Amino acid sequence: MIKINLLIAFLIIVGAASYTVLHKNPVASVQNVKSKITKVVKTQSIPAPKLATNYCANGSDQEIIVSISKQHLWACSGTTTQYDSAVITGMQMYPADLTPVGTYKIYGKQINQTLAGHDSTGSWSDFVNYWMPFLNNQYGTYGFHDLTTAANGSNGRADSDFGNVDVYAPYTAAKHGSHGCVELPLATAKWLYDWAPVGTTVVIQS
Repeated sequence: MIKINLLIAFLIIVGAASYTVLHKNPVASVQNVKSKITKVVKTQSIPAPKLATNYCANGSDQEIIVSISKQHLWACSGTTTQYDSAVITGMQMYPADLTPVGTYKIYGKQINQTLAGHDSTGSWSDFVNYWMPFLNNQYGTYGFHDLTTAANGSNGRADSDFGNVDVYAPYTAAKHGSHGCVELPLATAKWLYDWAPVGTTVVIQS
């Protein structure tokens, strides 16, 4: 009888020890699992999306911003972008043909005009549907205009040219910049002509 009692006591002790080993510090185990989950969540966190640049952010009135380096235009009403479009500016290699950086005003609006001139690169005579000059200096008159068909019947710019012409390349390149004006797709020229009155500020940036 004593042997049986001792055996039972032994089994109870062994069982208790086994239970302790198997279930040792259950609270710590749960905390460890939580810690691992937290680490996984932190590692897989999704970055915040990048916000688009507002080029009209510093605007205080109705104005048109043109970036030579980006070959792009933004029409601003205060800090709100009303319209934006790819453009083609002047050939940077030639002082008479680059688009001068500065702040100007549109001082005229005309439709169905032929723009003619000549310089070191040669002569031109281009028909435009919309013409909005903003600067006149020793090299000539600069403005916004479309360029779809030249007066002599040759092709003007394709829509795919705007924003994709290297204005730093020479005139002999297959696709070169303008003679100083800001050339626009036809749809952009029409929109800008309707939107911008005489006196609208024009900001040309490098």
